Amino acid sequence: MICRTGLWLCALGLALSGCDSRAKDDVPPKPEGFIEKGDFIRLHAELQLLEAAHRQHMLKGDRDRTRALYRAQILKTADVTDSAFTATYQWWYSQPEALPVLLQEVQVHLDSIARDSR
Repeated sequence: MICRTGLWLCALGLALSGCDSRAKDDVPPKPEGFIEKGDFIRLHAELQLLEAAHRQHMLKGDRDRTRALYRAQILKTADVTDSAFTATYQWWYSQPEALPVLLQEVQVHLDSIARDSR
């Protein structure tokens, strides 16, 4: 009976350890030109607003061209290249444990922008 219980506990321990989140060492290296979290949150929020304006047909003229011009302007103002933003975006979105917290912070920033615009 004790041996059987021990086997079940070992099997349960192995099964649970297989469901454990990724090891802390299993985080990919930060890309070249990595944008620090606070700056990335602000940029991501601004670009989300731009995408929302595009989807809602709020951009005038050639919407795709206008969106590209605004995106380039937002990144230039932040002194960030498109490739650095994209690499940082891909890095964050490859972090399943950290991504929900990051997106929550983006949402908080968007809410603060909305409050400030009233």
